Amino acid sequence: MPDRFVKGTCPNCGALDQYGDSCDSCGATYSPSELKSPHCYLCGTTPIKKSTEHVFFKLNDFRDELASWLPKHTQSEVAAKMMEWFKEPLRDWDISRDAPYFGFSIPGTENKFFYVWVDAPMGYVSSTKIWCQQNNKNFDDYWKSDSKAEVYHFIGKDITYFHTLFWPALLKSADFRTPTAVHTHGFITLNGERMSKSRGHFISIRTYLNHLQAEFIRYYLATKLNSKVEDMDFNLEDFQGKVNSDLIGKITNLGSRGAQMLSKF
Repeated sequence: MPDRFVKGTCPNCGALDQYGDSCDSCGATYSPSELKSPHCYLCGTTPIKKSTEHVFFKLNDFRDELASWLPKHTQSEVAAKMMEWFKEPLRDWDISRDAPYFGFSIPGTENKFFYVWVDAPMGYVSSTKIWCQQNNKNFDDYWKSDSKAEVYHFIGKDITYFHTLFWPALLKSADFRTPTAVHTHGFITLNGERMSKSRGHFISIRTYLNHLQAEFIRYYLATKLNSKVEDMDFNLEDFQGKVNSDLIGKITNLGSRGAQMLSKF
């Protein structure tokens, strides 16, 4: 099964109900076979192992380039965490998945598909190419040269490995430029707890916009954001108080004072 269909206990920190490729609690990555008490999250049965051939990307071929790139293009705490991988040779990265799987089939294979973290980041490149074609721009200025344009990624901490190890290596192998910088942020928690669709603990953007203005939540999150990899809590009571006090109260007070001055003078 695709690794996201397998759930179990994280082999690193012991967190329950984690997916088969990475742990949301501690950030560790692993293969589904390393999970403790694995089960299919659709039907609950225990997966069985079968032999299959896979396609691997030789990540260690880019070891020296990555070790040099990381400290210059990521936050210091991110670079320090990623450099822990360099205590031993970088493992080959399994970039194929067996059918049934979504996405793009791998040329020259039968029932093999590219792992989503191979083709998904390439959307940054392909969308730029489409935009260049539509606006009569030179694509090479953006993804072939780092002297004519800058490329920035803003990501959540759970996908740091993919954007700071695998992605730069893939770009180098394809003769594309690497990002100018990758900015990593923590999760947005809800009332102190991690948001989870499967557990019903979340607020969708559509639901929010049906009732409140976008500027309110933009302002609230901007006041809590910093350059560190820290979680931001969307606390409903704090949100209400900050919006009423800062945005509505202070702006109304400014208008009121301005009106009094205009009337008086």
